[in-house]
Amino acid sequence: MINRTTKSALGTGVQVGVRQGTVFSGSMFNALGFWLVALVSLVLSHAPGFSWLFAPLNFFTTAVHEMGHALVCIATGGHVGGMTIVSDGAGHGGLTFCQGGNAFLYTQSGYLGAAVFGCILIALSQYPRISKAILLGIGLTIGAAGIFLMPAALCQSGMFLQGLASMVWALAMGAFLVWSGLKLKPALANLLLLFLAVQTALNSVTCIGDLITLSFGLTGMHAFSDASNMADMTGIPAFIWSIFWGVSSLVMLGFTLKETYGKRLFGQKN
Repeated sequence: MINRTTKSALGTGVQVGVRQGTVFSGSMFNALGFWLVALVSLVLSHAPGFSWLFAPLNFFTTAVHEMGHALVCIATGGHVGGMTIVSDGAGHGGLTFCQGGNAFLYTQSGYLGAAVFGCILIALSQYPRISKAILLGIGLTIGAAGIFLMPAALCQSGMFLQGLASMVWALAMGAFLVWSGLKLKPALANLLLLFLAVQTALNSVTCIGDLITLSFGLTGMHAFSDASNMADMTGIPAFIWSIFWGVSSLVMLGFTLKETYGKRLFGQKN
């Protein structure tokens, strides 16, 4: 019996992409390339006419966020009554309709889960030989979400078009990643994996920045969010949860970069 339904949301905002230098087996990490592409990506993401370039990456990172909610909901005994990864136009980049389960855990697993996932991918991208298998696994997972988790959103009030578009994007991304895992050469697969890893990890931080401004009421929007859901559950203000998630994500990302690339990231030798 369903005793509670909670919507978990990813707030909209500019998705800042970062691409690291190409990593081939035996090569050094290209720190200059990392910072250069980070700057270019930041500029283009705010430039008029370039937002379409980031649309697929936005959908990918939103899918990671919403999958975080969905997997923890299911793992804690709940049920997912639909999931979307396309904006509803009301301040939510995606929605996961969780029924039952541990709301305290699955509400936090969107932002924190995305940060953890990105950091894990950064670490795994040091091993080019397994990059193809990882891309294949991610593609199959996103495709499965498009088949098993997203269709239920079609039945949610006012969510038909959003649910349909989410399914199309999920299946398209899943197919591309499966193809990449099967057909790309290991070096290119490693580059793609590293690109997605950094995008996911840093995106989790930039989105929390947007969430903090929303929590402080600086955006003029009044949409619910993961932070407002946590505030309703605990009585702790939404901005506290936003800051906690932001600091946690930054600590995880910093630790991961230190343990994987170390001082090379800043142009120094280990």
